Amino acid sequence: PAPLRWTPPRPPTPLRAASAHPDGTVPCDATRSCQGGQRCCRSRAGSWGCCPFAQGSCCLDGRHCCPGGSRCSAGGLGCTPLRWDLP
Repeated sequence: PAPLRWTPPRPPTPLRAASAHPDGTVPCDATRSCQGGQRCCRSRAGSWGCCPFAQGSCCLDGRHCCPGGSRCSAGGLGCTPLRWDLP
């Protein structure tokens, strides 16, 4: 069998600014929205940001997100998989 290889967590992705138009395809609230294929994430200050991954997970720092199937690691230093598949 192939040996297991550890790969370091990938860095989280910075959020993009939410649009001031409520007519976006992904509404965050009554006045802010994100484009299709994105997810709304709330910052610690209460404003909205857009994660470029539709199935992404918002990080607790309110500034980053991780792709679907992963989550922010403790401290927000990287994205770790939700499950580990062995080869």
